[in-house]
Amino acid sequence: MSHITGGGFIENIPRVLPNGLGCYVDAATWDLPPVFRWLIKAGNVEPLEMARTFNNGIGFVLIVAASNFIEISEALTTSGSSAVYRIGEVTSDPGVEMRNVLTWVA
Repeated sequence: MSHITGGGFIENIPRVLPNGLGCYVDAATWDLPPVFRWLIKAGNVEPLEMARTFNNGIGFVLIVAASNFIEISEALTTSGSSAVYRIGEVTSDPGVEMRNVLTWVA
């Protein structure tokens, strides 16, 4: 579990992964809330910097086996979670690769 606070995805997710593993996060898998679109435009903030600094609407990340995603997603939704997204996958490349961040400025 990773709480996405200051440090965004890039700093927070690697803290919960075993050494030698990383992940990719696909920014096209959820709708960026309007306040973050405003920050990009008004602050002239690059999308990758947004991913390094803010949660961009994803406050908490659970890393689970792909085979358990449906069951866990249903349990979270049933218990009142407002939104559940499959935003990426664990990889053998350390760090976080942000994919499709340019969709945030489209």
